[in-house]
Amino acid sequence: MVESIRANRFQLWELLVVDDGSDEDTITVLNQLSCKDSRIRIIRRNRSPKGAQTCRNIGMEQAKGKYIIFFDNDDYVLPYCLETRVGAMESNPLLDFMVFPTGVIIDDVYTDVAHQSSYGYPIYKDDLDAFARRQLPFVVWNNIYRVDSLRMANIKWDENLLSLQDADFNVQTIVAGLKYSYFDCPADLGYRIGLRKESVSKKFASLSHKNSTLYAIEKYYRMYKDYSGDKYNSALYNGVLFLYNRVMADGIDVEYARLMVQTVKRNSVFYGTLLSLAVRSSMILQTIMPNKYARQIPMVPYLIEYRHRIKDKITKIHKLKKQ
Repeated sequence: MVESIRANRFQLWELLVVDDGSDEDTITVLNQLSCKDSRIRIIRRNRSPKGAQTCRNIGMEQAKGKYIIFFDNDDYVLPYCLETRVGAMESNPLLDFMVFPTGVIIDDVYTDVAHQSSYGYPIYKDDLDAFARRQLPFVVWNNIYRVDSLRMANIKWDENLLSLQDADFNVQTIVAGLKYSYFDCPADLGYRIGLRKESVSKKFASLSHKNSTLYAIEKYYRMYKDYSGDKYNSALYNGVLFLYNRVMADGIDVEYARLMVQTVKRNSVFYGTLLSLAVRSSMILQTIMPNKYARQIPMVPYLIEYRHRIKDKITKIHKLKKQ
């Protein structure tokens, strides 16, 4: 990842590598990179909590540049990425951030084909609606932000979130009124999927991540209601179902399901009641069939719609690429 940044045609950058508590061997490698290139600054997280969200806030605090991009450490930046993004922002001074398309890395091979994990394409009529449904129009590494715009709007990474941080950050920018636009160009970054995706799914089932997910649901409802009242209640409920199906993949956790129902009911009695009925149906079905099917049967309408939306996303991205 670092070498792909160093290989970019645009060279006026600083790279803040924020270490989250690596072992000494990794620190040695990082220090060697910094010695090789003075533009690379190694910053060790010096406060709690541990996690990417804290590290990114530390990086934002120490960033000296006019623009900022958040990259993940296992992805790949194409040689024209920085040049394209900075040039686009310089040509659009009224925008606070811009969104760029990305490809994927599968089994260490980069590809720009339309994929369900491709992001940064203008395929949704309402990006906030898509975020509410947990269908991400873009992730933070799709974007380049004006540092001053983030600071003036007090946009920060929520350090209470153990997952779902990217979506939270981008929803914050939109409801705060930051202006943005999509940029039409070849994909400029490779997003690695596979092992990372599996590890994130496993984390979702941990107790700490379950509590974080409840917090994320409550916060989403608050942000959306403050922004537009009940306009997005249906989309938000779809987003809850997405998270519910991930957390309950191995069977219904009765206590946790009860907490999810309570969280939704506090914000929408109607949709909270719907979720309660689905949970009760699954609990009854669990007495006569495998847990997986007991969860899925009450969710059939949602699961069918979700699969349709994924196929529709891939189709729309494919059409954009052909144009």
